[in-house]
Amino acid sequence: MGKITVPFFKDVTKRSSDLLTKDFPADKQENKVEFKGTASNDVKIEANIVTKHVDGSSTGTVTSKYTNKQYGTTTTLELNTKKEAKLEVSMEDYHAPGLKTAIALNHKPSDKYVTLTTEYKHEHGTVTAQVDYGKSAGILLEGSASVGGQGFTLAGNAQYQIGSNDNELKKLHSILGYSTSDFDIAIFAKHTAPEGKVEEKNIMGLSYYHKFAPNWVVGGEATFDTIPPEASPKLAFGSQYKFAEDTILKAKFDTDAKLGLGYQQQFNKYTKFTLGATIDTKNVSKAPAQFGVTVSFTN
Repeated sequence: MGKITVPFFKDVTKRSSDLLTKDFPADKQENKVEFKGTASNDVKIEANIVTKHVDGSSTGTVTSKYTNKQYGTTTTLELNTKKEAKLEVSMEDYHAPGLKTAIALNHKPSDKYVTLTTEYKHEHGTVTAQVDYGKSAGILLEGSASVGGQGFTLAGNAQYQIGSNDNELKKLHSILGYSTSDFDIAIFAKHTAPEGKVEEKNIMGLSYYHKFAPNWVVGGEATFDTIPPEASPKLAFGSQYKFAEDTILKAKFDTDAKLGLGYQQQFNKYTKFTLGATIDTKNVSKAPAQFGVTVSFTN
């Protein structure tokens, strides 16, 4: 197999999405303290505590991961204080180069189910398939594929639910993108079926990302919801500037008049601090800025 050049569906617009969403903890209305490290027996450990501004609730999560290089297997155990647990065993490049398979047992207070996942990557394309079996709402099937070459990628994703009383297409998403080492542009279309209080959505959009200097990145996204037809397009623009290897500033602005600011400081190889603020510029006097903080530790 040659060099992998076609991304998975989830990664086609990742750089522009990260620019507009990552390192803005105020958007999630949360404060977070996290730790990532490796124990003496090569077990990777991640732990975090997240406090939500909305209700003041706190959730703690602990994840341990062990990889057996001889057999290409990785065992992951995740537990949290909401009484949720997940045990996953995956195998990568064992049966065939580029092939990854995984089985996960999920336990939640409201549901217990099994997830089977398969991923295959080739120099000309990728395929993924996932099945959630045992959910009270029915079996959830999800698949995606991408093909491409010379920087172009055509990708699609679909999610289908087989219920006890009815079958339904939950999501349908397609992307056509072009990418270089410093530039991404993509057009996409997404259909989401109505669920609960969430209405049906048909969204079309364009995203871009451009690293036009070693320390400066800009990007944006324009989306248009065809339901209802009178809906106005939504625009969001973002930028990231790296003052040094340990200091990053981010900013974004959208047509809802929301201004997002982010500041990240790497104090040393063990500690990183991220501060974010979201300001509603239409209601500065009535709605104070929301702040979010993330503190990260590694060993």
